[in-house]
Amino acid sequence: MIKEKLAEIVQQAFSAACLDGAMGPLKSSADCSVAVVIEKPKSAEHGDFACGMALKLAAPVKTSPLRIAETLAQYIGKNEACAAYLEKVEVAAPGFINFTLGTAWLTETISAVHNLGSDYGRAPDRDKKVLVEYVSANPTGELHIGHGRNAVFGSCLANLMKFGGYSVDQEFYINDYGEQILQLGRCAWALYQRLLGQAVDYPTEGYPEEFLRDFVQSAVDTVGDQYLTVGDEEGCSIVGDLVKDLIIENQRTLLKSLGIEFDVWYSERSLHSGGNVVDVLKEFDKHGFTYEKDGAYWLKAQELGDERDRVLRKSTGATTYLANDAAYHLTKYGRNYDLMINIWGADHHGQVPGLKGAVRALGQDPSKLEVILTQMVNLSRDGQIVKMSKRAGTVIMLSEVIDEVGADATRYYLAESSPQNTINFDLDLAKKTGRENPAFYIQYAHARCCAILRKALEPSTNSESGETEQPPISAHQWQEFLQEYKGDKQGKVFTALFDSDAVIAGHQKALIARLETFPSEVEEAVQARNPGRIARFAYDLANDLQKFYEVSRVITDDLSVSKARLGLIFATKQVLANALGIIGVSAPERM
Repeated sequence: MIKEKLAEIVQQAFSAACLDGAMGPLKSSADCSVAVVIEKPKSAEHGDFACGMALKLAAPVKTSPLRIAETLAQYIGKNEACAAYLEKVEVAAPGFINFTLGTAWLTETISAVHNLGSDYGRAPDRDKKVLVEYVSANPTGELHIGHGRNAVFGSCLANLMKFGGYSVDQEFYINDYGEQILQLGRCAWALYQRLLGQAVDYPTEGYPEEFLRDFVQSAVDTVGDQYLTVGDEEGCSIVGDLVKDLIIENQRTLLKSLGIEFDVWYSERSLHSGGNVVDVLKEFDKHGFTYEKDGAYWLKAQELGDERDRVLRKSTGATTYLANDAAYHLTKYGRNYDLMINIWGADHHGQVPGLKGAVRALGQDPSKLEVILTQMVNLSRDGQIVKMSKRAGTVIMLSEVIDEVGADATRYYLAESSPQNTINFDLDLAKKTGRENPAFYIQYAHARCCAILRKALEPSTNSESGETEQPPISAHQWQEFLQEYKGDKQGKVFTALFDSDAVIAGHQKALIARLETFPSEVEEAVQARNPGRIARFAYDLANDLQKFYEVSRVITDDLSVSKARLGLIFATKQVLANALGIIGVSAPERM
């Protein structure tokens, strides 16, 4: 990375200056812990990059920052290896070293993109297995927009971790056991009978009838009245399971429309039928973290970092959410993952200490378990918050948003923010076809690259004569170009793309410099567990492409210039596609 290379150059200059006695009392760089930080200047007139290290060295060196910067600049100038990479090194008050890049690092970047293609920015295999569990909504109704945020973030994070060198499995935990499923059965059974003309009351404390009507109607369409004569207990069980399965299939289909597919759909019910929950209670007891009180079975959660002890099994004999969740997570540890990531809604924040404590009580390593909490989503239309669903009446369904703005825009706007930030999703903006809509703007940038390449390689029709004109670059030439792009590891073929005008060249260099940062953006996004960083990178790259395109002709009378700039366009297209792939948004070739 250019920043790292510049930091190394400055560090070498500092070390040499210390050895020569040019840094006052400092005789070795080891005598000072000041880090070399390379930053982007606020103004282009200050160069491409800047280093303010001299400002922090003033006290230990006992010299003015400006003098220190001048000394470091002199030593950098002595480094002959820098000549091809740095066009200019200048010192500015009160003590900055400003760097104007030459072309070598930049042209090498374009060559690297051509050689690596869809793997550009991808990290080497880390030999680490990761499980990302997300959505995990109750199978008691359609997914709402809050579930959608959790789903898109989880999908993007899984994509990012894969691109970042991890082996990743994606899992949906089906909450198909417990009171919510019994409640679903009661409501589904009542509605089943009502749809078949029976005069029965709908449960007053249950899931809203409008949430379940379509699913129960589908069950009626499938099985007819064959269960109408069974008893209530059996009816609740049979019809409840029918409707539950229909809801799960609806969730699966809806998520697939967003490009989300899971490797495993893990049933909570299987934990009970398989004896996992009974076994985990024994495991807690074996480690000495349980006790009985008032007929209930308790976990000493307070000793494990929670605010209070937690019930594992109620006096009724029913196990709690924590016991079931502990059993589920013990199966995760048993599958030998190096890292397990849970993505939960922010309303579950109170459960995190309990789960972490339970993991410790089971003798497992809690550092292998991460819980990421996602905040809520606010939808707006015409400047007003949208609070009511057209169909459900109380919450906005994810399918409604997808229907209105499309899967790509839905994914982009649910992916671009950090999980700890509330999303303000402007439905009107998401449908616009202009620069103000980031999702469209990025996709259009990719399509523009494709259009430029088509213009260079495909025949066109003369608007005045109507005659077909041959393309500027033949298919044979293009294949030769592609081979040359890849074969020239130093990227000398691309040196012709730069304009003699410093302002125009600045935009050209800025575009390439943005491409160069993609691998580090990926790594930083992986470490922060923040795929939204890649969405913002893609927007910045689209911006740099726009500025480049405004001042740079790609197809010119000079074949070497055309060749070099087409190579840059091709590389930009590739990096845009790589970034869009991480956030799961399509990269269209035409718009």
